[in-house]
Amino acid sequence: MAYTADGGVACRGDFKGQARGAYQAIKALVESQGGTMANVVKITTYVTDMQYRVDLAPIREEFFGKKGPASTLVEISALAHPDWMIEIEALAII
Repeated sequence: MAYTADGGVACRGDFKGQARGAYQAIKALVESQGGTMANVVKITTYVTDMQYRVDLAPIREEFFGKKGPASTLVEISALAHPDWMIEIEALAII
């Protein structure tokens, strides 16, 4: 999830911004533990509209390259906050 500095929702209404922010958060967390995005072995992505898939693919490629980790994409009716459009769960082995 993409958050503002004060913990609010970042990029309200901007799927690409939220997706990029979520990947940036994953990258920062993995790197803080001494790893790289290559250590991410599985991601599960939840979106509120499957139409976002087209916008998601190139953003994911920015962080993982052409061959990313194993992944699952799931459309759900809502996330925990009404302004969230995407949530990504990542598993990394460091």
